[in-house]
Parts: sequence; structure tokens; C-alpha cells
Amino acid sequence: MMVIMDICASLYLGRKVSGDANKKELLWLFPFTLIGMALGIVLLIKAPSEPLLLTLGIFAAGNGIRVLMQKSDKAHIAIHRWWALPFGTVGGIFTALFATGGPIYVSYLGMRIGDPKILRATMAFAIFMLTFLRLIFMLVVGLILSWDVLVLATVMMVPLFIGIRAGTKFHTKLSQVAMKRAVGLILLFSGLMLLARQIKALD
Repeated sequence: MMVIMDICASLYLGRKVSGDANKKELLWLFPFTLIGMALGIVLLIKAPSEPLLLTLGIFAAGNGIRVLMQKSDKAHIAIHRWWALPFGTVGGIFTALFATGGPIYVSYLGMRIGDPKILRATMAFAIFMLTFLRLIFMLVVGLILSWDVLVLATVMMVPLFIGIRAGTKFHTKLSQVAMKRAVGLILLFSGLMLLARQIKALD
């Protein structure tokens, strides 16, 4: 369901912001993402999911705290582009396993791109790229060809596009500082939700 929704959302956003995306960043991420997705498929077959999701939750929450703790007047200093290797590989692993690589890519691109408009556009392209690759995988193994999944994804399209329209209008009013805080809060929230889910599953 999320693959179908992500494809529609990223196509809609990509059409609007394609000219602002930093495609060079995605070209650096793409080969490492493919390596990570290949490893993720192997882990999907052989490894238990609970420790991996706990690790992702800790990473996302910790990185969200790091972003929120940064001083607002501190100038943006981009990390070296070779950090695409670990971020792209690990992001590809979690994308193949659970379609949850987003926080990892947000973390990397947020440390590479200072302009919130370019960051948003680049993330839209990244999500589309990742979702398209996962869609191919889902079609090959037959997981997406389910009537219940297709019906539920169709129903969810209405609130999806309402949220996209609202987010688009809100985004234009955000400063660079406010955008960083928003990214930090999203990372912290998604990490804590993953941790809470996994801790509850262990009880």
C-alpha cells in the first residue's frame, strides 16, 4: 500500500519541483543504494526484523535530537559526499527490508543540502527512485498484486493529496531554521514510533 502511495505522491511532487532537485546528490547515492537493496533482500530472507528495526529507530531518533540541538545561527557545513557510501548502503538495506529507508536519506541529504527548497525537491526524487526500485521487487515476488492492498491504497489517496497540498503551502512559509527543526522533529518522531512499536512487540 505504501509503495503505491509513495509512487503517486513522488510523481505529483516531482512534477512540481523537478527543476529544484540536486540530481548530482542522487547520482552519488544511487549505486550504493542498489548495493544496499541487494543486501536487504538477503537479510529479508535470513535475518530477524526486530533488531534491525530497533537499530533504525535509535538512529532516526538520535539524529533527530542532533538536528534539534544544533544552534540556529550556525552556518550549514556540508559533510563530504563520500558519506553517500554508508548512508546509501544502509538506506538501501532498510528500503528493501521495510520501506523505511527515508529517515536515513533525510539525514544524509539534510547534511549535504542547506537550502530547504532544494532539499525538499531532492527528497521527492529520492523517494520516487527508492519506491520505484521497491515496486519492481514487489511485482517480482507478487506481494503487491493483492485486491485488498489496491483498494486500501485507493481509499488513502484522498487524505494523501490533502496532506501534500497542505504541506506544500506550509513549506513555502518555512525559513531554513524552521525547516531544520521540522526535519529534526520528523526524524525524532519516526524513530520513537519505531522504538515503541518494537518494544511493545517484545513484551
